[in-house]
Amino acid sequence: MHTIHLPPRIIDASILPPSANFPDAGAVYGSDVDILRAAYATQGVSVRIELRPWKRVMRDVEEGLVLGAVSCRQVPVRESFAYFSLPLSESMSAFVTRLGYLNVENTNLDILTRFDVAAVNGWSQTNILNDANIPYASVTGLEQGINLILRRNQDIFMTERDSALFEAQQMGVADRLSFYDVTGLEVDHYRVCFSKRYPDAEKWRDILNEGLKELDRSGKREEIFKQYGLFFAP
Repeated sequence: MHTIHLPPRIIDASILPPSANFPDAGAVYGSDVDILRAAYATQGVSVRIELRPWKRVMRDVEEGLVLGAVSCRQVPVRESFAYFSLPLSESMSAFVTRLGYLNVENTNLDILTRFDVAAVNGWSQTNILNDANIPYASVTGLEQGINLILRRNQDIFMTERDSALFEAQQMGVADRLSFYDVTGLEVDHYRVCFSKRYPDAEKWRDILNEGLKELDRSGKREEIFKQYGLFFAP
């Protein structure tokens, strides 16, 4: 399996060394990685995970050069060349603000017209904002977006909730922020996409799916998410 550094789901240990809470992390760890390994392990299967640039990962999946990619969303452009597993984790958009900043009953997109908004360039939230014709400042990453909020240059940082929460914890500023789930948007999911051109891809997807069901029956998936300060509603 190939993947990219995408904390807290996939973490390159050379960039963010694991704490004592993850003694067997290896070169790549993270909530989705741990769930993938644990799910396959219930079926007696081990999996090797390697880091690659994302464009190369998707190209290799499309061409059948690799079994699959972790973690990817099930979007139409990928359905022509990939099979998708059951969800590994969920993805929710959130408004990140200074602590207690928003005093509104509904946290939907409509409220953004009253505030200065930031979003990470290239992330799905920019597509949402563009479709809604809501102006925003583009930032290069989570750390920059969070710092803009804390320095009062922006009011709301719209981003992926769990990634932002994990980054804020790493920065030591989570207690200075509020996180509001955006209402009116569907929950998205991160999955494994298996190459349709790779031998036995459907078999390996089905084995993974059985393993994921076993993790839910045993409660192991919930335990993994709690290790990373996350939660999941399958």
